[in-house]
Amino acid sequence: MRDVIEIETKRLKLRRLRMSDAQRIATLCGDPSVARMIARAPLPYLPVAAEGWIMTLRARKPLNEEFVFAVDLEGEGLVGAIGAHKAGASAFEVGYWLGRPYWGKGFATEALQGFVSEAKALGQLLAGHFVDNPASGRVLQKGGFAYTGETAPLFSLARGESAPCKRMHYTADHGFGLHEAA
Repeated sequence: MRDVIEIETKRLKLRRLRMSDAQRIATLCGDPSVARMIARAPLPYLPVAAEGWIMTLRARKPLNEEFVFAVDLEGEGLVGAIGAHKAGASAFEVGYWLGRPYWGKGFATEALQGFVSEAKALGQLLAGHFVDNPASGRVLQKGGFAYTGETAPLFSLARGESAPCKRMHYTADHGFGLHEAA
């Protein structure tokens, strides 16, 4: 994962973020329906905030603690982002988001499966989703994650408060192949 520059799936290309993505990130992630399902997305999501996020990721790259990719759809450009962030001594937290026009088309599952095919080399993978976002739970299950049975509060910048989050961990035994993306 540390040396991965690009991941290709059937319909998507996962690539490193560029400064030129900032406006598109702010537009798609600034949709309240998207932002409130993400822990770290502010509302409003201004382009300068997206630029700051990209610059922070670049500055922290040598630490090998964050691996974030743009999710590109041919003809559309960036439609979301996916990544893994260091979570404790030996684990990484996987997270993703897609702009609302791209929901329900299997892109999240496809991006997650492609990403996890590389990210599992990092070690233990964890994930979670807000209780009021069961669709994300289904995507994570299709990507090889299983519920731990734990629900914990997670602060959401966009919500301005904590909300219950169902916790999951990666287990290849429950995963599906890339060709089965839904």
